[in-house]
Amino acid sequence: MIQLRKIHHRGNFQIGIFIGFDENLKTKARRIGALWSQTYKCWYVLYNKENYNLILRNFDDVEIVRDENIERQPEPAVIRQDNVHIAESISEFRPDIQDEHKELAPEIASKVVFTGSTGKYWVLKVPFQAKLTPKLMDIKGVFWNKQQKAFFVLRHVNVKIKVEALLGIGEIFPAEYFNLETVVSDPNTFMELNVYVPDKKWMILSCPPVPYLIERVKRWEGSRYSRAQKVYLLNATPVVLENLQQLSVELNIPIRNNLPDRYLSRNKRINKKASQFKDLKEKMLEQVPPHARIYTLAMLDYLMAQNYSPNTISSYTKWFNVFMRVHHYQNPDTLTEMQVVKYLSWMTEKGLSPSSLSMVVNALLYYFRTILKKDSFEIKLPRPRRELHLPAVLTMEECFRIFGSVDNPKHKLLLLLGYGAGLRRSEISTLKWQDILFDEHKIHINQGKGNKDRIVMLPVSIVSILQNYRSIYPSDEWVFAGQYKGEAISTRTVQVVMQQAVAKAGLEKKATVHTLRHSFATHLLESGTDIRYIQQLLGHANVNTTMIYTHITPKAAKNIISPLDRMVNMPGDQKKLK
Repeated sequence: MIQLRKIHHRGNFQIGIFIGFDENLKTKARRIGALWSQTYKCWYVLYNKENYNLILRNFDDVEIVRDENIERQPEPAVIRQDNVHIAESISEFRPDIQDEHKELAPEIASKVVFTGSTGKYWVLKVPFQAKLTPKLMDIKGVFWNKQQKAFFVLRHVNVKIKVEALLGIGEIFPAEYFNLETVVSDPNTFMELNVYVPDKKWMILSCPPVPYLIERVKRWEGSRYSRAQKVYLLNATPVVLENLQQLSVELNIPIRNNLPDRYLSRNKRINKKASQFKDLKEKMLEQVPPHARIYTLAMLDYLMAQNYSPNTISSYTKWFNVFMRVHHYQNPDTLTEMQVVKYLSWMTEKGLSPSSLSMVVNALLYYFRTILKKDSFEIKLPRPRRELHLPAVLTMEECFRIFGSVDNPKHKLLLLLGYGAGLRRSEISTLKWQDILFDEHKIHINQGKGNKDRIVMLPVSIVSILQNYRSIYPSDEWVFAGQYKGEAISTRTVQVVMQQAVAKAGLEKKATVHTLRHSFATHLLESGTDIRYIQQLLGHANVNTTMIYTHITPKAAKNIISPLDRMVNMPGDQKKLK
């Protein structure tokens, strides 16, 4: 049985479809164009007669649950499709603001310019004001765009009210709010696929400016957007076409497929690592002007040739580019050691953390020593003192509360694996079925941090859960499949699952997926496991990294008695402290 409820979501009344975790019902919901609401934990479609009848045609055993908190309505079938009423004047809903911001000075107000909209944002140019600008940035949905040198404001009624109230110069933005359309009624709207001549591993997708469609396409692995041609480049594989066809059904947008026969092939699937390096290289080179790219390119070539990880390449090159920008892209070979030292001193004055400063030093050392062959820089460059931060750790009771707060079996299992095997977030998302050795109760971590393999334990308590999960969520490759066919779950999704679980469990501690890994190591240490075994399970190259957990083991701390307590408890006529 499924339940239908009237809900108010994304500025409109919607029909909420509550179906639990039945995969067949989920597939039916997607086919009728329903979207998932994280707020209500249900699928939903726009509240109108057509959608109501569509649900009745596609689902059996439907129950309508009436909510007394929402204005009583007869049935969706007789409700006219309208947006929620917005008052002609929204001044009565404006939040209280400080007196100094209720009206800008005329010379400032005249320079506030609304330049139009781009995608889901309004573009607003506001002169810098020491008191005003930080408060504008604090509004959720507002951010500063460096390229446009303007504020991007989310096209949402609440954001509109807050920004206009803060500026205090009347209504600035038009009442054109961003809405992810789920059904397109224009018969002339279509998607078009064409051959990408420069590289046959790709295909060109021309798509209409439908926000929901664009939001989905740009999230696909390997998806690229060409600003010049205003088209998307997609990997030319059958899986991508299947995902497009699914979108076509959801949005009622036909596809004009101009690709020749056999153009799509599984063999054209892009190498994820190669694509990642290519995108990284383009991104780093875009940060510097053309005449200075020779220096950045040398940095990238050396790092890639020595098989550094993408994260290290990105960090080293980013800090090197900043260093070059400060010195006006001067030839690094002409810079003196004193200029480098002054730069590091300036970065320290800016408040950069010791770990970031250490990364800057490593990047500069690498360039001057490896590329410019100036070995003496390694000795004379100052090394910032690093701070010691103890990792956050959860108790077993807190971990149990987190796991108990998760209802979705897929989400619960990925958290259980993260804690039970001490996995990193990236290791959870890229875990494959072939890496799980059920008979040996082991997990083979392939190319973990530092491109190193390792073997970790598979908790006996979740073997049967894993096998049942596989029967419910069949997947040939990934243990935790992503939203789109052939892709793994993203690391961001894994983190969001943890954040929501912590909030639902009511914990005041700030905990992430990596906190589960810290807790795994700490609980092993408390149970008497040798530190060397823990080092191997965590994949630490140096045991000193693992030794940090000896500082936070509460069991060891409980066995140590303060000398003050011993003094107070001494026998005899010693006076007790009051």
